[in-house]
Amino acid sequence: MVYLKCSKVVSKVSDIIDGEAGLMTRMRFYGHIMMCSNCRRYLAQFRLVRDYAGKVTQNNLPDDFDRVMNFVLEEVGKEDD
Repeated sequence: MVYLKCSKVVSKVSDIIDGEAGLMTRMRFYGHIMMCSNCRRYLAQFRLVRDYAGKVTQNNLPDDFDRVMNFVLEEVGKEDD
């Protein structure tokens, strides 16, 4: 069996978690995950982010959220110039 490369694991992680990947992709994905500690860590982090993302509401955000996000977006915009 041919296992996925790390870059393919990253691109397939959402399909795997959402149950949208086919059988062969799942087999290759989990075969790779069993052997690659970096991708196991990435999968665990991805699951945490996905789980928490659905739980954040306006009431959970810090008071200075808008100010901080505006600053970040301005800085990112400067990098694009």
